[in-house]
Amino acid sequence: MPAFSNIDSPTMFWILAFVSAFFIGFSKSGISGAGILAIPLMACIFPPKESTGILLPMLIMGDIIGVYFYRQHAQWKHILRALPWAFVGIAAGWAFMKYSDISQADFKKYIGVVVIVMLIIGEWFNRTNDEKTQKVPHTWWFAAIIGVTGGITTMTANAAGPVFAIYLLSLSLPKENFIGTTAWIFFILNTSKVLFSWDLGFITKETLVFNAEMIPALVIGSFVGVKTVKYIKNNTFSMLVKVFAILAAAYLIFK
Repeated sequence: MPAFSNIDSPTMFWILAFVSAFFIGFSKSGISGAGILAIPLMACIFPPKESTGILLPMLIMGDIIGVYFYRQHAQWKHILRALPWAFVGIAAGWAFMKYSDISQADFKKYIGVVVIVMLIIGEWFNRTNDEKTQKVPHTWWFAAIIGVTGGITTMTANAAGPVFAIYLLSLSLPKENFIGTTAWIFFILNTSKVLFSWDLGFITKETLVFNAEMIPALVIGSFVGVKTVKYIKNNTFSMLVKVFAILAAAYLIFK
């Protein structure tokens, strides 16, 4: 068990770590958004700030698998509209992480709040049928808002999945196009965050060893995602993921 772990029980540590890696792999090649469960779980077993960097190489590994399976389905016009704004958000998030004096306890609450807020926003957008609302995603300013918000949340909490899900769901992309476009967006964004996380001291040789140990769980999750994405009932699974994510986020906020 890594020395920088936040909990004492090796059994509980490896269970939570395996579950986190599994859902990252599953979300990248199966149900996009399932990976949000990994964010509060990782913040439970590692110091909250450092957990964002420790999680990053695992996300990139999942992105690579997702890109491999769905590379031909990416919609680049939608990717290129949001990416420049996302880079602005990443820079802003890095500055916040580097120069703010927020404590670990407060940052733990911040991650929990971000996860819940992103889930609420995503749920609201999925349920609205207003005609004017449906036109919003095709405006430049919507892509800008999504990009900057996604960049900040991905840099500070790795919680931009629901943000970009709102963007792509609102464009009514077919399932394969949605997964392929999401995979490329996060592969580009997550790789661009590596030097920032290294500068913050969140990625070290020790954390990379832990990441390597999680590869089997990531691969298993990705394999399950690819095999089940055509058959699983999205509504049922999404509801379970949301429930567990809310419970984990509540644990971070109120513990």
